[in-house]
Amino acid sequence: MSSIAEEIAGLKVAAAEQTAASQALSQEVAGKMAAIDKKTNDSIAKVESTYDQKAAGLTIIATDGYKKAIEHNSGGRNTVVYDAQGNPNIMCVIPRFNIEDLGLVDLNLGTGVHPAFQTNGVPRGEILIGKYLASIATGGSAVIGGVQPRTSVSYDIAKELCTRKGANWHMMSVHEWAAIALWSFANGTVPRGNTNYGRSHEKKWETARRSDNGTPGDVSGTGRTDTGKGPAAWSHDHTHFGVCDLVGNVWEWLDQMKLDDGQIITTLDNNPIVAEANWHKHAAYLDSPTDSQTGIGNAGSPILSNSVINRNGPINDDSYDYPYLTASHFAAITKSVGYVPNELLRKLLIESASTTTVGGFIYARNYGDRFPFRGGDWGSGASAGLGSLDISSARSNVNINIGFRPAFFV
Repeated sequence: MSSIAEEIAGLKVAAAEQTAASQALSQEVAGKMAAIDKKTNDSIAKVESTYDQKAAGLTIIATDGYKKAIEHNSGGRNTVVYDAQGNPNIMCVIPRFNIEDLGLVDLNLGTGVHPAFQTNGVPRGEILIGKYLASIATGGSAVIGGVQPRTSVSYDIAKELCTRKGANWHMMSVHEWAAIALWSFANGTVPRGNTNYGRSHEKKWETARRSDNGTPGDVSGTGRTDTGKGPAAWSHDHTHFGVCDLVGNVWEWLDQMKLDDGQIITTLDNNPIVAEANWHKHAAYLDSPTDSQTGIGNAGSPILSNSVINRNGPINDDSYDYPYLTASHFAAITKSVGYVPNELLRKLLIESASTTTVGGFIYARNYGDRFPFRGGDWGSGASAGLGSLDISSARSNVNINIGFRPAFFV
């Protein structure tokens, strides 16, 4: 019996040794497999890293090549800035100028650097303005030609889409618009544009493709055209390197100005970081020739005044439930006896010392908070122009005929 017990014990020992050996082998195999996996993963990661680096390098080469091509072909008048979303933005370089050098003596604009080229009193050598209206792009917007402009955005959304691009980006300001308009007027290159459903109302042979592929001049359908597809005369300098579509096509939201219950409020120079609550309240108002608050029709031409005597709707009412004010030319509106002329507002093409200036109508409501858009749209006809100013809308207004344009500080 003892021999059988000894054999059983021996078998148990042998089994235990075999189990231990199997476990040791399994651990060894697992260790070697882990090492193989690590080497494999390290190799894959190295390949992926190398690929990513080369891909990034190719992207940099491609984007840099695109930028250099744009700059070369335009003689440095256009450039490309990539935003935080990686979207391309073709920009026009607008160099600083002195107001007196424009030679517009009758407009009584004063002297010195135009406020578009000053931020908190510090001058800038140049500013970059979107060559085209903003269009839809991944994560935000882009500034490229040959596409439909991005519309149906409120003032606040348009502004956020610009600042979302990153540091130094902002929505085009009332200062920047006026600087370009005054330069164009002095240079004899005031642009025409899509003001008659895909064509210029002045020179009807000037056309661009409509979004609905409709016939130019056909008032049915949507007459909005692709960005930059019009002739050179639709840009601010009458070349293919200028700022396109300022007149007509779609209205453009502008920053750094509003009309608050009839009072004109702006920044003092081109400073987009100034909080809206801290914008300067001018001693300048748009009064009405009548105190009518009945209906929603035309109450007459606005009057530049040092106060509001006749308001056509309740204070703080942002609705459209009461009359509006309008005139065929912003520069021709009457000034009240007590009004003190305002040089900054003349520089911003809100007030004018002469009717010999850029054209465009004015449309306003002197009740509620109203934010500006300028330029006109595809159906504005003779009402469109670099001086055309609509300050009748609440900040929440959304329409297929209102877009925006990004700008950039360098």
